[in-house]
Amino acid sequence: MTAQRAASDAAVRAERSPERLLPLELLLLCACVLACRLLALRACPVYDDAFITYRYARNFAAGAGMVFNPGAAWEPVLGTTTPLYGFVLGVLARLPFELDDLSRALNIVCDVAAGALLARAFGARRLVATLAVLGFAALPELARISAGGMEAPLFLVFALGASSLLHVNRPGLAGTCAALACVVRPEGVLLVGLGGLLLAKKPRELLNFAVPVAVIGLAALAVLNRAYGFPIPQSVLAKSHMKAGAWERIAPILAQSFAPRPALWALFPVACAGFVELLRRPGPLRLFVGFGLAITASYLAARPPVWGWYFYVPLASWVVATAAGLELAFERWLRPRAGWIERSAPRAFAPIVVAGAALASYLLPTSVPDHVYRPMHAWARAVSEREPGARILASDIGAIGWAWKGIVLDSEGLTCPPALAFADPNAMIAAWAPEYLLVVAERDRVAPLRADAEVLARYEPIERFSPSGDREVAPDVGRLPDRWAQDYLVYRRRP
Repeated sequence: MTAQRAASDAAVRAERSPERLLPLELLLLCACVLACRLLALRACPVYDDAFITYRYARNFAAGAGMVFNPGAAWEPVLGTTTPLYGFVLGVLARLPFELDDLSRALNIVCDVAAGALLARAFGARRLVATLAVLGFAALPELARISAGGMEAPLFLVFALGASSLLHVNRPGLAGTCAALACVVRPEGVLLVGLGGLLLAKKPRELLNFAVPVAVIGLAALAVLNRAYGFPIPQSVLAKSHMKAGAWERIAPILAQSFAPRPALWALFPVACAGFVELLRRPGPLRLFVGFGLAITASYLAARPPVWGWYFYVPLASWVVATAAGLELAFERWLRPRAGWIERSAPRAFAPIVVAGAALASYLLPTSVPDHVYRPMHAWARAVSEREPGARILASDIGAIGWAWKGIVLDSEGLTCPPALAFADPNAMIAAWAPEYLLVVAERDRVAPLRADAEVLARYEPIERFSPSGDREVAPDVGRLPDRWAQDYLVYRRRP
């Protein structure tokens, strides 16, 4: 009895130790994640690509199937890389709320859960848990991706769940999380592979891990194969055709994985030390950081076209490694002289992070919803209702597709496989003669259109949707940016 009481007293003392987070401090850190993500909604618009999945989800909820263009000759086509996220949104679409709001609310819930998982994965050690959770909350790129309405936060939760569960010897549940991650994003197969490697010398645990992976994986493949005739998303196949500039993608891949802004390169040595520490010692974050590095390595090997939200897990793993590296530095040089930093970390740092996020959201509000999405959606609904058989050809098919009630022709081939047979958009225009065109106001996209006399003879510019509010429908090509922006020109086929 005395031994039990002594053990209990020791546990209570450990819980109250200044080295460990108190329950209220953990709650404060999770509230900080919540506040930063809510503030990001003001500064960051929904990604155009998110609306692609939204349209799939809405059609699914309406009973038309998980398709982008119901009734089109080439349907059904799986043009979203995230079938599970699309299915979840399809279920949520039955609720009496806007789907983009539901999507972003789901992402915020996932991020708060991810913050709690990160703190627990570090054993609730006060300093490193605070640095990891607040870094996750504050990094602008992570906030932007989460507010963008993509599937990345759900993907992150499954990755963290698999890593934590594997560490506490729950291989069956870890395999379930890893398998579900594969249905959220195709990179999830790397998580399955790494989990299997970590269990290679434990046959029984490996079997328990592999069973749910096999069951969920085979079920997903069977459903996708039955619904679409092929389990690989068309969007993946379409991107495999985008070979131009493959070698030039190496530098952006490295930058977006490890230092999306130049100031963060100063932390690169710290992150490297943290990566080594987390990979060297068995722990709940070994699989997670290995997974983040594996995603980056796979991108470097394949050099596909990549977008910011692809790097949610690599960036989160970078934050985790940086926190671990800073903890090492603190233990070596600062603890004897500055122990107060550890004791006061959550209470001192959390208000600073939230204040910074509030200031950024106040100074940098996004103009995309007011100047691009709302007028575009109003125009698209009015025109497609007035002309129910009208088709529109676009490369950015998300936002326009969300409001367009007819066929949306995808010049990139993500949802429209016939597009891959053409050399360029002008050839598609000549062959298909769509009633409307939506062109990104970018120099390399507008110049070829303007250079084609036949296209100019058949189409006239009628609308522009620009974040700046510029309504000039025939801008000087030389003044247009040489990189993508959510600035769109609309052309109408002449009578």
